[in-house]
Order: sequence, then structure tokens, then C-alpha cells
Amino acid sequence: MPHICTAWPTSVAEEAYWQSIREQYMIAPDEVYLNTGSFGSQPRPVFEKMLEILEDVERNPTRHRAEYNRVVDDSRARLAAFINAPAEDIAFATNVTMAINMVVHGLDWRPGDEILTSNQEYGAIDNCLHLAECRYGVVVKRAEIPIPPEGPEDVLNAFEREFTDRTKLVFCSHITTRTGLITPIKALAQLAHDRGALIAVDGAHAPGMIPLDLRDLNCDFYGGNCHKWLCAPKGTGFLYASSSMQERLNHVVVSWGYSREGARRGTDDILRINDRPFMWGIENWGTRDQACFAAVSAAVEFQEAVGKKRIRERGRQLAAYLRDRLATTGWAKLLTPSVPDLSGSISAFHFSGFDDLDLYERYRITVPTAKSDDVYWIRVSTHICNGFDQVDRLVDALHEERNA
Repeated sequence: MPHICTAWPTSVAEEAYWQSIREQYMIAPDEVYLNTGSFGSQPRPVFEKMLEILEDVERNPTRHRAEYNRVVDDSRARLAAFINAPAEDIAFATNVTMAINMVVHGLDWRPGDEILTSNQEYGAIDNCLHLAECRYGVVVKRAEIPIPPEGPEDVLNAFEREFTDRTKLVFCSHITTRTGLITPIKALAQLAHDRGALIAVDGAHAPGMIPLDLRDLNCDFYGGNCHKWLCAPKGTGFLYASSSMQERLNHVVVSWGYSREGARRGTDDILRINDRPFMWGIENWGTRDQACFAAVSAAVEFQEAVGKKRIRERGRQLAAYLRDRLATTGWAKLLTPSVPDLSGSISAFHFSGFDDLDLYERYRITVPTAKSDDVYWIRVSTHICNGFDQVDRLVDALHEERNA
């Protein structure tokens, strides 16, 4: 167990518990991994579940694939309960980028229709929106959210100023990748609906970082990643579409989840295609790995054993400790909001006065950085696989590098 510094806001018993959680992750013991915001590391039980299924499928790829379709559906149901959404409204996807493409390029557009997004969206999604401009003649407008905003009203006002009678879709990240801003999605969804627009959300960072309740958020579309903060196998994500919006989606890729007779609603009001829920058909892009999606249920089970709220509070506690340690340096400018409701387990900074900021080769610390105009951007993800000792190691390395 790491030495407990007297300055840590913790206890021996608490750190012993979190150390037991850290030991179940597969991160090399000599490394500090602070980049869950890009890729989560799988806990050993999740990894072993995936391997078990991979091996079993290969014993008879024809017969066993059919059997594991049911296992994947069971995993979908477990994920749906975790995010509080009906399982029939969830399509598995390899990532959020795929999920949002299924929405943007699956909806019908007219030239001049407007998509209202923000100035803080992920680059791959910006590319998706640019193609929509070129292909369909839509107009992409951007709300200028302050960095950092002082409160939820700054975010909502930024969007409200850009609405017109041509706004058809609002698109926004639930948690932004560059600054860690937690957007007030429920209020933004209400604003969009009041103005006659739909809303689609990039939830890449939400599942596994914060408790997620899709029924309560009332979004039309929500894409999420499982391979980040939920720490499921790489290439696992999902698309949620509310029941009333599914008939507006077209297949982006046409495979066996398509029917020439179209989709129909049953007596239970579930939209079906080929006798399966529509969303289960729209995800069918041909042959794919089943083990990674089946193992999502193991990732959910692992986090449920810890507790959603406990995970959220641990990530925020580590983030607050990092921010406090850097607050008095004079060279670290916090980009993440300080307002609790707008901030989670991502801490983004601008650093000045560094000639170089490669922390891996010398310190074995993995954290994303980028340089622009002699200022470094750095994003630190603090999750349940991390500890206060690792935050100390990062801060000490930063001081050493700046003074080198």
C-alpha cells in the first residue's frame, strides 16, 4: 500500500479500500495512468470475461456465434439498466463517433436546416458535421461557451442566442473532451424542445464517470462510450434513440438488420424490424466481435459493486486535490469549471514556462498534452484506478520539468 501523506484528504481505511480496487486493474505497476479520458484500462475480471468468450467462440465459430447473440442482448440489458434506458432503445456501437454518425447521417435534411452545436466539440464529430454541411447543405452554427463558464446559465445562454426558426438539431457533448465541462444536458434538452428542435448528445465521457439517467435527461439521441470511464473492452459504445424518434432514423449501413418491408410497431408500441427491436437491427453492420460487447456486462457489474456515487466522488476528490496543488504555482491556468455541477473527474490546464512536456519517457506518466503558442494544454483524468500518490507524482514531475 502506498504511503499515506498527511496532506491527503483521506484515511488509512479508505485508501486501503481504493488500493484493493486499483490492484484489480491491469495497468503496469511502475506506471501512472492518467488518461482514462482517452482509453480506460480494463479491470482483470472484465478482461478475463472477454477472453473466455473469445476462446469459446473460436471452438466453433458457426454454432457459438449464434449462442452468443443472446449473451450480447443480455449485456445490452445490463447496460441499459445501468444508464436507466429501455434495452430496446439501445444499439451497440463501436464508439460515440459511430453512434453520432448514425444520427447525423441517418436523419433526413433539407438545404438550409441548421445544426446548433458548440465551440468545444470533439474533432471527429466536427468532421461528421462538416460532411453533413457538404453533403446535405445544412448549416452548422456554434454556441461560444466561455472557458470556463461561471455557471449553467452561461452554457444555456450561449445556445439560446444562436437559435433560429431553422434550428432542427442541437448537438452537444455531455462532458467536453478538452476542458471537462459537464454540460447541463437536461436543461438544454428542455430548451431545444421548447424551440422545436431535437437534441443529440455526445456522451463519450459520462458512463462510468458520473451516474447517468437517460430517462431523466429526456434526450432524443445519446451516444456513449463504454471503453473510457466504464473500463469495458476497447471498441464498445452505444446509441440510445427515444422510442418516438426511431422512425426518423435511416440505416447508415444496410445489412441483415434491414427489412424491405420496413419497420412496424407491435401492440407493445416497440418499433421492430425483422421481429427484433429496430435499434438492434440498425446496429447490424455485418460480422463483428461479440466478446467485447458481451463483456460490457462485466464492466457494469464491476462498477456497480463499487457504486456509481462513490466512483463519482472519488474521481472528484482526486481532481480537487490536483487542482489545489497546482492552484498556487502561477503557471497552471485551470480550464475546467470550478462550479461543482459543471465539473467531474477531468481537469484541464494551460501551462506556461515549459520547454518540453513529455512525461512518459522519464517519469512513466501517461497524460495527453498539446502545445500551441508556447502554452501547453494538459488533461488529467482521475479515476478509481488512480490515487493521491499518483497525483503527487505528477505534480512533482511537473515542478521538476519546469525547473530543469
